[in-house]
Amino acid sequence: MNIWLLSFESTYTVKVGGLAEVPPRLGEALKKHGHNAYVLTPNHGFTEKLGRDHLEELLSININNVNHKVYLYDKPPTPHIIFTGGILDHPEVYSPTHMMDKIRTWSILVRILLEKINETGIEWPDVIHGNDWHSVPVIIAAKTILEKPGDKKKFIYQIHLLSRTLLELDQISTDIGLDPHIPIRGIYGWKTIREYHELSNGYADRLGALISDKTVTVSKEYIKELVKRLGWDLEKYFDYIPNATTWKLPEIINSVIRIYPGILREINIFKPNNRRSLRTYTELKALGNMPQDEPVITDREFREFLKRISLDPLMPDGKTKPFMAEGPLVIMTGRLARQKGVHVLLKSIEDVVFNVPNARILLLLLPVWGERRLARELVEAVSLYRENLRVIFGKAKSLFYLAHISSDVMVIPSLYEPFGLVALEGMLTGNMIVASRIGGLAETVKDIHTYGLDGTGLHVEPGDPVDLAAKLSDALLFMETGYYEPWSKEWYRLVERINDKTLRKLLYSNPEAPWIIRKSSHNRALEYTWEKSARKALMIYAG
Repeated sequence: MNIWLLSFESTYTVKVGGLAEVPPRLGEALKKHGHNAYVLTPNHGFTEKLGRDHLEELLSININNVNHKVYLYDKPPTPHIIFTGGILDHPEVYSPTHMMDKIRTWSILVRILLEKINETGIEWPDVIHGNDWHSVPVIIAAKTILEKPGDKKKFIYQIHLLSRTLLELDQISTDIGLDPHIPIRGIYGWKTIREYHELSNGYADRLGALISDKTVTVSKEYIKELVKRLGWDLEKYFDYIPNATTWKLPEIINSVIRIYPGILREINIFKPNNRRSLRTYTELKALGNMPQDEPVITDREFREFLKRISLDPLMPDGKTKPFMAEGPLVIMTGRLARQKGVHVLLKSIEDVVFNVPNARILLLLLPVWGERRLARELVEAVSLYRENLRVIFGKAKSLFYLAHISSDVMVIPSLYEPFGLVALEGMLTGNMIVASRIGGLAETVKDIHTYGLDGTGLHVEPGDPVDLAAKLSDALLFMETGYYEPWSKEWYRLVERINDKTLRKLLYSNPEAPWIIRKSSHNRALEYTWEKSARKALMIYAG
């Protein structure tokens, strides 16, 4: 079977968010099952950094006097077909100024690639698997070439994050060189592009679902949200393919050792003294000693913005001063976006610091177009809570894995989260998780109130800073008891400061509970593999 995975970003070319991980990882697992898989993605300036010597040119196409090239990039485990030229070479992936032009050009080039596929050596796809709304015009363009009555190709549309994006009829027809009266096949049979657009009311995600054989998402829980938002007529066409993590604990530890040789004689994150030493090093040394080229902030405008708004302890180049003293560590990773609940966490910090004065909160966030106000709020909060809060904007390779194996708690206060890959990363590295009870997080994170020592964290109400502060404070105190001699005065003081009766009861019945929870978290993350996800995908493709 030949499978084309459409994705607007990829971890092997340009990565912004979690979407970048999924198509190439799924493709790699599908290949291990004996199938051919390609990731089809816009360039976003990647080939200029890579150099054309690493690419095989498949096609050269002139559109409106702009030369475009289609390349095969076969170095990643899943080969990539990369579309370059003109607006596709602009480095800003999700810039609202350029995004629709990129999608339009990408759609046109995919259609031409299919028309000229015999010239490329690439085989016809049996499955087109589009990811998120950016792929909807591309799917339509592909359907006009591939779909013939009696010769049915499979079209799968995957929603990683529900969008409210509206598409005009021209954007899915004349703009990409298609007559809106061309018939395509969808869940209501053969209808014109115009008719399916009318049935969707222009909503990109509903349109993608209407014209596909199956619409998948990343968790069973998120299907409920999609049906509610997109329409009950789609209910029987939904399924899910869970995400997974490629992280392996030995590789993470070896990476930390390479960056920090001599940090410890050995690293065992499930030994109390070992993990606490890592925490101390992270908070007091590593934070203040980032390499000269970190953090990496690819958005030039954000770099300039950061220079204007930086306040001590955050420096104009994005570096930060270390914490002044060691304490229980909570980390948050992901995109700088309100969807991720960053503003909810900010509202909770005052209560967290009141309950746990020595709490240390480290945010490792990737800047996103349009979140300047939120960035300013974060910088002001860091200055206000300079003993307790640090933020790194951009990629900090030297800190990322170290922070994961040093921390006690990972917080994920998302307002909505279809899956939440960061939860798997936090659990794999032995963290207790405090996460919103929503979407995939409600499935992957097992609440200790229900599962006891087999649990992996605590669920909080989405968007509720009071509940977040209470659960996060108790989680930090709970995990901190693991560093003290059971039944000692210091241990008792920590336990009695915990408000959650379930957590207190667990500690009194088994003082080793924090380290058992760390192991439960690690084991939970291991349950999610791309091999299992590929098997599920193949069942859907065959259905």
